[in-house]
Amino acid sequence: MDGCDAPDLELIDIPETHDDLQKSSIVSRIYVEGYDTWLSGYELAISMKKHFASCGEVIHVHIPGYCESSSIISGLSRFALIYLRGEGADDKALELSGRRLELIGGSYSRGGNKLVVKPYPFRAKNPDPELARVLARTRKEDKMRSHTMLVDGYDISRPVDYLKRMLFKHFSQCGKVSYVQVFEDEENEALVDRVAVLIIKGIHTIEKALQLRCVVEGLENVKVCEVAPPPKNGALCCGGPVMTWDPEFDATAPEDPNLPKPPPSFWSKRPSIIRYAPEDPSLPKPWKALVDLSSGFKYFWNTETNVT
Repeated sequence: MDGCDAPDLELIDIPETHDDLQKSSIVSRIYVEGYDTWLSGYELAISMKKHFASCGEVIHVHIPGYCESSSIISGLSRFALIYLRGEGADDKALELSGRRLELIGGSYSRGGNKLVVKPYPFRAKNPDPELARVLARTRKEDKMRSHTMLVDGYDISRPVDYLKRMLFKHFSQCGKVSYVQVFEDEENEALVDRVAVLIIKGIHTIEKALQLRCVVEGLENVKVCEVAPPPKNGALCCGGPVMTWDPEFDATAPEDPNLPKPPPSFWSKRPSIIRYAPEDPSLPKPWKALVDLSSGFKYFWNTETNVT
């Protein structure tokens, strides 16, 4: 292995009694429902991280069955799993049950939905039959999805090649690792950057990585510090109308219920929410750019003829 691109692996099975795989006293898992399932995956993850930031370190927001087009075709899963680090983080999170989720830009989702937060400890029996059905239905997709995982806590005075090799070996015990990168420190050539990047496959790999203790020299304190959220522009990539999915803009753009709506999309069940698109100085009068939040598509409206 060259430390970057890893070959396909023969995964190491970790039995339930494995000495190194034990429940961490500071990493907890909860599940949440009651949010707007028509949000983008990016907006939900970022909003959840902000919502639970006071409870501890929000490592990951897992959306069962998520793919880049799911939020505009059929909506997100009604459940999300949140992984927190910090003493008492789960108890603090439960105290936030019943509050509304503040979105990017400071707005709130429509309908006055309030979050329901419940505990879901590692290795515990699934407490909610409906959640169990959702996780069973999405298990295959969730095992195949790749995630970018950031780790820290290793000895930054160790050589880059050594750290790459040991990080690969350590986290391969949890599942498939396809990429490892350790960066050299830009200011001190004798050190490496404190955060390394790994690409792994499957939520099961993340859960094992959160609980796996490392005994390798120089990596005794290594830990997962963050899992990257879905991409910001997580809508469809295709031809046709221009896509302008920007959650921060979408949350603050002017809204007018009298704006003309585009023809309905046969592939999307999401209700149309029409807002003005960002001002485009090159657009000739009397045309205005509008954006349909149900698809992320931008279209154009002639304010004199009412043609779109």
